[in-house]
This record gives sequence, C-alpha cells and structure tokens, in this order.
Amino acid sequence: MYFGACYYPEHWPEERWETDAEMMKAAGFNIVRLAEFAWSKIERYEGTFDFSWLDRIISLLGNQGIKVILGTPSATPPKWLMDQHNEIYMRDMYGHVRGFGNRRHYCYSSDIYQTYVDIIVDKMARHYAGNPNVVAWQTDNEFGCNDTTRCYCDNCLSKFQAWLKRKYTEIDSLNDTYGTVFWSQIYNSFEEVVLPAFTVFPLHNPSLVLDYRRFASDSVIDFQKKQIDIIRALAPHQSITHNMMGAFNEIDCYDLSADLDIASWDNYPNLMFTKEVNPALAAMQHDMTRGLKQHNFWVMEHQSGQPGGNIMFPTPKPQELRRWTYQSIAHGADGILYFRWRGCLFGAEQYWHGILNHDGKPGRKYREVQEVGNELARISAIIEGSVNKAKVAIVRSYDNEWVFEIQPHVMHYSYMEHFTRYYQYFYDKNIQVDIISPDFNFSEYSLVVLPNYIMATDELVEKVNAYVRLGGNVIFDFRAGAKDWNNRMEPLTLPGKFAELLGLTVEEYGVLNKGESRKVAFGGVEGSFTAETWFDVIKTEQAEVLATFDEDYFAGCPVVTKNRYGQGHAFYIGSDLEPALMELTLDEVCKVAETEASHGISAPKGIELVSRNKAGQAYIFVINHTVLSQTIQLHRSFEELLGESVLQGEVVIEGNGVLILAGAKEQV
Repeated sequence: MYFGACYYPEHWPEERWETDAEMMKAAGFNIVRLAEFAWSKIERYEGTFDFSWLDRIISLLGNQGIKVILGTPSATPPKWLMDQHNEIYMRDMYGHVRGFGNRRHYCYSSDIYQTYVDIIVDKMARHYAGNPNVVAWQTDNEFGCNDTTRCYCDNCLSKFQAWLKRKYTEIDSLNDTYGTVFWSQIYNSFEEVVLPAFTVFPLHNPSLVLDYRRFASDSVIDFQKKQIDIIRALAPHQSITHNMMGAFNEIDCYDLSADLDIASWDNYPNLMFTKEVNPALAAMQHDMTRGLKQHNFWVMEHQSGQPGGNIMFPTPKPQELRRWTYQSIAHGADGILYFRWRGCLFGAEQYWHGILNHDGKPGRKYREVQEVGNELARISAIIEGSVNKAKVAIVRSYDNEWVFEIQPHVMHYSYMEHFTRYYQYFYDKNIQVDIISPDFNFSEYSLVVLPNYIMATDELVEKVNAYVRLGGNVIFDFRAGAKDWNNRMEPLTLPGKFAELLGLTVEEYGVLNKGESRKVAFGGVEGSFTAETWFDVIKTEQAEVLATFDEDYFAGCPVVTKNRYGQGHAFYIGSDLEPALMELTLDEVCKVAETEASHGISAPKGIELVSRNKAGQAYIFVINHTVLSQTIQLHRSFEELLGESVLQGEVVIEGNGVLILAGAKEQV
C-alpha cells in the first residue's frame, strides 16, 4: 500500500529538502507526487530542459525509501508559450478569453498546444523511464475542474464539426436526428453547425448540446491518450493514473479511465458548503472511483488541513484525518497521498493548508498522520489484495446526467442530488454498493438501481430485461424511457421501452416546484408521507401497487410499484420520495432482492461498516463518524487488527474511532 503526500520541493530552499525527506520517512511515507505544476521550472525557456533539481530530490527521497509519482505538467503551460501562441487560450460561452493567471488556461483542441505537450512529456518519460525510484505517472491534474472542459474557440468549432461528420456522415442524418426543422435551423453542411455558445437565451437544440458535451469529453480523453501513448512507449513498466474529481461530471470518467492503469481521485471531505459534513458523500465518491475500472484505486490528493484559496474552510478536528484515511482504505483505496506536505508561503493557495503548517514544524496533524503510518506499516500486508464486494449496484450514466443539466425539467433539479438519495439509503443501512457504468455486467448483483434513466439504447433495454428475467431486481424512477440516446423524445407511452418490464403505463405527468409536495400512503403503514419534484399518473397493467398518492386529482394513483418479470422484479418510483418514505420503499426492495447487510455486527447511526475481502476472509472497517463514543454489538468473536486484540459482545468505539475486524466469513 502506498502512503505519502503531494510535495513541491521547488517551493522550498534546497537545504530544506533533506529535512522533509527524513520527516516523511519518520511518518511512514513510501511515496510522494512531484512536478505536476512545474513546467516553467523544468523548461523555463523554450527548448531548454533542466531536470537536475528533480533528479536531486528524487534521489534524496529514494535514499529514504520513498518512491515517486511524476505528474505531466500540462495543466500549467508557461507564460512564454502562451505569449507565443495566444490562440491556445480557452474561450468561454460568451467569447471571452480565459487568460493567464490561474491554471488550465489551455484548449484541449489546440494542435499547437498538443505539440508542446508531446515534447515535454517525451523529454520527461525518456529521462525517467529507467529510474527505479519513479513508479508511476499522473497525467495533467484534475481534468474537468473549474468548468474548464467546454471551450468555445475556433479550434473547438472546427474539431466539433469534424466529430459530427464522423458520427453522422451525411448532414441530413444530423438534421433528422436533431430535428433542425424546428425554428428553421436546417444545416446545409457540417461547416454550418454552431457551438452551443451564448445566444438570445440559453435554449439551444438539446441534441446539439448533448453532442457537444460528448465531444468536449472526448477531447479531454484524446488529449490524455496522447500523453499515455508517449509514456507507455518509453516507460512501459511505470503505471499511469489521473486524479479525477468524484461526483464532477464534465468528463465521462469511464472512458477517461479506460486508458489508465489505475483510477485515482482527490478527496476533500471537509471542503464543505453545508453546516455538517456528510461522510456518505466521500464514501459515494470512493465507490464511484472504484467503479470506474471495477478495481481498487488511489486517492491522489487526500485532505490534510483546512482548504482555502481566498477564504478558508473548516480545520480538521483531532482524529478526523485518521478517520477519513481509513474510510478511503475501507472503500478500496490502495494508495493515500495527502495534499499537501506543507502550506505554501506564496501564490494562490497560501490558505490551502497541509500536514505541516507554514512554519514547517511537526504538529498535531503530523503526529496524527504518523500514527496512521505506523498502523499501516503493521497491517498493510494483511489487507493488501483485498477487494470490496457488493450485491447492489447503482448505475451512473454521464449521458443521462448531462441531459438533466441541459433540461432539468424542474427549476434547480439535480440528477446527482437525486442519485445521492439512493446512495444515502444504502450507506445508512451499511449495505455496500458498487457504482457502475451502464456498459458493465449486471449479473453479479442482486439489485441494480438506474436513477432518472431518461435515455436508453435498445441494447440497454434488452440487457436489463434479460437480467431481470434471470432473477435480477431493478429500480427505475420518473422519466425512465422518455428519450432516445440522441436526446429527443420517444413517440411512445411512458415508460417507453421499459413498459413491459415495469408492467405499467404513465398516462400523464407534471412537476412539483420547490416547496410543493403531495401526500402519499404506503400500503398498510399508518401515517401520511409526502413526495415532491414530480408526479406520474400511473396506470398499472400487471404491476403490484406499494404506495399511492393521497391528494390532488391523481389521488389513488400509484407512486411505487413492483412487477414480477420472469424470475425477478422491476420496481418503479414515480416521484421524489421524502426520506421516511424512501426508507420504507427501499426496505421492501431490499427484502425482495435479499440485499440486507450481514456483517455480523449491530451498530447505531453514525457508525459506518465496510468490508474488504480476500481469499474468503472479510476485513470489516468500523468507523465512528461522530465525536461521541458509541457502542456496537459483535455477534461473533473478531480479531481487531489496529489494537491487536480479540473482541466480542458489546464494544465501545471512541469518537472518530476506527476498528478493523477480522474473523468473519466472506460476506457483503
């Protein structure tokens, strides 16, 4: 297991480097990331490359047993390059140039920029291909961060038009698909097609906008692929990763990850915009990252201090770093690199704090990281090679998420917030989840959830039908099947191609704006519940009704249904359910799908249980996300790895505490 930090030796006097390396070793580090923003340090003048300083720090770290991940520095093209070729700059949807002064000020579609990137990546890969202390590469940095994927420059226009020509071949195929007869938008050639930039008001053809989102994502993937090809040709034994952004959605990260050896992401659980940190959100993004390649992953930037640019976010409290670290490992992280080693004295991230504060002296955070390092030195060999297993999968479709951003249906509606409601339920019940692509295999899961699956291919429809016929269970919800894969409405009664599977039709529907809700009755459960955002007026064909609306003109109409299909079941939810109603509904689903948690542990709210499994052995991470001591009940004896003791019966776990329990059979 890799354990370390992101380090910027170019920010510090060279006489400090040895001290840092010694302190890193004392903290248990065996890896650091270097150079992802160091282009102007490596190539200060065009064509003059200086690797001497990087050689020295890599050697010095190697002497302490610390390996290196090198970043390709393409996120920060230097000023001399931008001055020579200002056509490289991105343009926003209003035509404004995104100028120098931050980072990622380049256009992915620029052939000129690609040439310069190819040169520096080639130079770095040749220089470090045989260096035994360099074990991996990180491409660029945080693709898709800060709305930097969608560019509206002339490079992008011509490349987009070429992309469309490859997809549609004939212009009238595009016209027919988009329905350009609407508003007199028929194109006579691909060269006439526009980018969906600012117009009278932001209401472009939805099919055009979706294709542009797909093109923008593909542009990043192509840009990265060229770097990967260079590194693989010169340094085939060094792994390649990229630090993705969890729930961020500018890029289809399934496609981005396909070319990588390892998926990574940047985890900042305390970068909060709400009053309380919800640990389920970090857990969900860990599971998203693991699902990109259905394999364990790295956390390339792991919060170690209070984040901040011009303002600062909350300071991690004692033992929070340790708790967050073990949550990451529990969900499949095989590499942890804290961001950052030390707070910088200058530049735009002076307030982005690290393990060490600006004075460079070891303090509380360093001692906490050192504690984790000492623990991992003892247990990493035990848990290495273990993986997460789940019976439940939630399908994340970037295309469907983009469609809801293009046309959210209801003001302020968020696909990801809706998606998170499902995840929150399983998290609260300690039922492990995989988050997967619609292209992945469903057969290994007892339950598959497809939130807001408004667009579907014929292949996906048949895949789901076959899965349920053979005994699988699925959940669909409102807007399922409304559109084809090109973002145009299907001429079918809803839920379209899923109607037979779900055993119902939707006769009409409507929105419930913010603050609106309708009462719902759930089976024989006493009391009234509410639903919001949307209502479907459902007519059941074969489906069994689990819950009904209890007011308005559609009172008595189903809200939640269950349909037997072959050997399995298909559930449908025709509104956004309040938490208590969501819990009742998903409790019923999990009973049918037999997906209840079975860790052999009873735990109160605030305790997260996650299992990694290896060779029939389960390692159960018990994480207390509260500041108060909590009591859990163990239904068998367990060996506790961190404390090296045997536990059974009632066990008290301190606030922010972590246990790793072994001794259970392989279960999920």
